[in-house]
Amino acid sequence: MADYKQRYEENDEGLRFQDLEYVGNFHDLPPVPDGILGDRMMRQRAKSGVLEKVSKEEVLKDEFTIDELNDLNNYLAGNIWDVLVMRATEGESGMIPRQQYEILAFMNEFYRWPEILQMATDEVGAQGIMDIGASARREIGTKVNCVHDWCIGAVGFGMGRCGLLALEVIEPDDYIAESNTILKFMQRILWGKRQDGYILNSQDRYRCQIHESDFLQPLIDQMEAFEQGSPAHDDFMRFNAAAELLSFLDHYDCRLGLGDTGPYPLPNGNILIVRDLFTNEEAYHWSDVCDMENVPHCYSLLLEIDAEAMGLNEIRVNDISTTFTRPKNYIPFVRSGAVFVREKWNTPMSEVYPVAISDLADHLKGVQNATFKLYSKTARMSRRQLITNGLYVYYIDMILPHLRLAGVYDKACTDLNFWEIDRRVSNYYYEIDKRGFAQETVPMKIFSGSGYLPFSDGASVRRSKYFHT
Repeated sequence: MADYKQRYEENDEGLRFQDLEYVGNFHDLPPVPDGILGDRMMRQRAKSGVLEKVSKEEVLKDEFTIDELNDLNNYLAGNIWDVLVMRATEGESGMIPRQQYEILAFMNEFYRWPEILQMATDEVGAQGIMDIGASARREIGTKVNCVHDWCIGAVGFGMGRCGLLALEVIEPDDYIAESNTILKFMQRILWGKRQDGYILNSQDRYRCQIHESDFLQPLIDQMEAFEQGSPAHDDFMRFNAAAELLSFLDHYDCRLGLGDTGPYPLPNGNILIVRDLFTNEEAYHWSDVCDMENVPHCYSLLLEIDAEAMGLNEIRVNDISTTFTRPKNYIPFVRSGAVFVREKWNTPMSEVYPVAISDLADHLKGVQNATFKLYSKTARMSRRQLITNGLYVYYIDMILPHLRLAGVYDKACTDLNFWEIDRRVSNYYYEIDKRGFAQETVPMKIFSGSGYLPFSDGASVRRSKYFHT
């Protein structure tokens, strides 16, 4: 029997998807579990109202207070833990040094993003940034999505600052003004996208129901029904798996290539997940193999899940755009689907077109051929090249969609040297493998939450860093 709707009742605490617990900066309080209960406990510990539903006027304010910054810091740290423990099985890639490129990217983002994000804000204004977030409500195949928007604050601010603190190259009260710039940009994008007062899916019991109903319905009308085990079901799920694999590989083994929204309730009692798989990012030079196979920028899939037949107890679309369910396997209960193609990132929605499930074979072949070529290309790269490419995926891609829509991507490249790596981060390349920094120290600081040190109560919100030793 499906009882997942109970998770949306006010006093329901949700299920536990794993046994670990989070402490972070709250050493004198009980540890925090994952999921709905964890979100509630973290918000109850806040000193300000920044984690509750906030007004447009609050979002348009120029900066956060110290209490608000600390509340966001603490919540994002717990939220990072919550999503990481669910995907921890990904581990270290056998081909790509992911831990190494991640920590370098984190730190480069914290150093470099503030002036770039401020330039975008100066160009279109605070309302313009919110409008960029809102654009996702009437689009599929857009990277203005959960994971990219979340990464602005959780990764660029949270993990970047955490890494630099762990490396002991900054102090807790350094770069407060820059932290404010990053977090304000994140808040505005996410608030504009959700438009319900929240910024994160976890605050809304892990729902990301952002698409306008009148936009979504014509897409739903094009879904094809099938039975479990039928050729159509198998072809659809096979294509989903193949496109997802390429989206991961093109984005250097990370989730920036995937974006789920939902769950959207359907009139028949089933639920809908909308999934974007970004199979060809033109910003990456290695995506030339995708061009060779005519692989588009994005395939968007609609999946209808029979919640009752599955006995669905809880569904989470978390803040890194990934769907998790209990029971775990929803694939056998997908009852209908549709595939849409967005050729380029800026292809108008009027030119996004469907592909019948019976016509997926040629698309599958192109995806598989591109995947093979990309594996072959990647296998010939040096360790330094792999780490540099991975750094670019995080540092560039996490804010690329926002810069594109603000019309400042080219300006960021020419005026602010967007594709250049900070000299300090380039030098950190030689430090990250010493004493297990990338493999042990940073993961421990991130997973435990102990590395997200708060700002001092009396610190100035305009403080930067004025002294290097």
